Amino acid sequence: MAKFKKKGREHSVLKRRRAFLLERESFLIICEGENTEPIYFKSFRLSSARVKTLSYTNKGNAMNFINAAINYKNTRDDDFDHYWVVFDKDENTNDNFNSAIDLAKSHGFSVAYSIQSFEFWFLLHFQYHLGLMHRNTFRTRLSRHLRIQYEKDKATCKNLYSLLLPYQQTAIKNSEAVYGRIGDHSNIATEESSTTVQELVKTLNKYL
Repeated sequence: MAKFKKKGREHSVLKRRRAFLLERESFLIICEGENTEPIYFKSFRLSSARVKTLSYTNKGNAMNFINAAINYKNTRDDDFDHYWVVFDKDENTNDNFNSAIDLAKSHGFSVAYSIQSFEFWFLLHFQYHLGLMHRNTFRTRLSRHLRIQYEKDKATCKNLYSLLLPYQQTAIKNSEAVYGRIGDHSNIATEESSTTVQELVKTLNKYL
């Protein structure tokens, strides 16, 4: 009888441990990019959280992208602890881009934006840069730093996280320095070049 009770207690402990492991923090990260952003964030090997990434390609119209993200959030049964949107300035007008950021935040999304493009976050792994830099120059610079031909195809994107990881703390430091100097953030769309991707990266790193 005593042996049976012991097994019962052990079983109860195992059930509690299993329930604890299942109750992990969860992230929904909705990205405007097709490959680069969703593959990059899915590459974080989190031990105490789970990440779901989605891609809504709607470049040039940030408001349409945010409205699609809001619709997904409001019409799904699965709830997440953290909701993020990741998108770029690209060809958006200043008003459209700023309004999209405000709309996302009003619906419970945290925002990781880049001006002009997500590749600026990658470039900050290797150099500090303050001021204008057109996105057309990113591919050449990243190819030189990474010592591979930088492309947005899936094969290349699957290797980016591991290639960039040794320089990630440098990127965080550089991006925070740029963000602190680029402006007062009252008109975000004009703050080129800048990014807040580091905030999402720092948040995910808490769950490694």
